[in-house]
Amino acid sequence: MLRRQTIFKALSLTLSLLTFVACDKTNGLEVKSAEFSINQVSRYLTKDVSFVAKDSIGGNEYSWDFGDGQTLTGKYKMTHKYEKGGLFLTSLTINGITSSEVIKVNNGTLSFRIVNKSSTYFDCLTYLDNYESGSVKRFYVYPKSESDTIYGGLPNTYFGSFHIFGISFFINNSEYTLPDIKWIEDFKHHDIIVTDTTKVSPRSSHGDINSVMIKDL
Repeated sequence: MLRRQTIFKALSLTLSLLTFVACDKTNGLEVKSAEFSINQVSRYLTKDVSFVAKDSIGGNEYSWDFGDGQTLTGKYKMTHKYEKGGLFLTSLTINGITSSEVIKVNNGTLSFRIVNKSSTYFDCLTYLDNYESGSVKRFYVYPKSESDTIYGGLPNTYFGSFHIFGISFFINNSEYTLPDIKWIEDFKHHDIIVTDTTKVSPRSSHGDINSVMIKDL
């Protein structure tokens, strides 16, 4: 009888140990990868960027380093906002395993591109909100081509998430602009499309007065 009780206690202890080990495995001991994904296609300043670990059973043991001086320890999924543009080496460490990935954060809260579908070559100048603000770009756009993507804009005190988009076209030694005010929005990409029939006005005039199609310049 005593022997049976001893065997029963030994079996109970073994089962308890197995249960403890099984529980520990779900608390991170079986996490074998620190790989993660970055779920943000267009990475703009002050926009939430989501980081998600490949393994999600590590409890609270995930240690994140976002590469900008900010670190957090917590769950397998975290969000972070970058306050300046640049390249950042982000990393995740769990159970002594570390994975890293470089993330590029673009220097602005929006982006745009000039798409020239016309047959006219022009020298282009753009600005956001105010010509004096520093968000000024000058570049050339050839016929049937497009400019590089340009990043700019910051939180707007006056118009919330919207910005006034200013543009000048220098064609045949004269300066033209779009007749109407154009607005573009934070955290979005905008293609500004110019065709042969796009109307422009001399910079010295206002509105639709004296406007002419690009093909007629």
